[in-house]
Amino acid sequence: MAHRQTLTVPETAKVLGIPGKASLNGIHARFRELAKEWHPDVADHDPEIAHETFIRIRQAYEILMDYCMNYEISFGPGEIRTGTSYDSREFWMSRFGDDPIWGCNKPG
Repeated sequence: MAHRQTLTVPETAKVLGIPGKASLNGIHARFRELAKEWHPDVADHDPEIAHETFIRIRQAYEILMDYCMNYEISFGPGEIRTGTSYDSREFWMSRFGDDPIWGCNKPG
């Protein structure tokens, strides 16, 4: 097995084709797209090239996810981005508000 060079975080984003900013969900979705295209078991590419490309994609994804999962996020009032408010009550009501079991309009 050949020795693989460790990628930097910007290199991993480039390998995965991720723009300057992405959410964890966006990173995961992009990895799944690439995995469907390059996984050696399903790829329409040359098997050896697909194998090497998939290894590089998987390595990039693992590095990027490790970076994201270990990145310290500040929740200080002055450091939270505007426009990213999340109200769990609003989410719950939008998903389950009219549900007879989980919503607020339970039969009496």
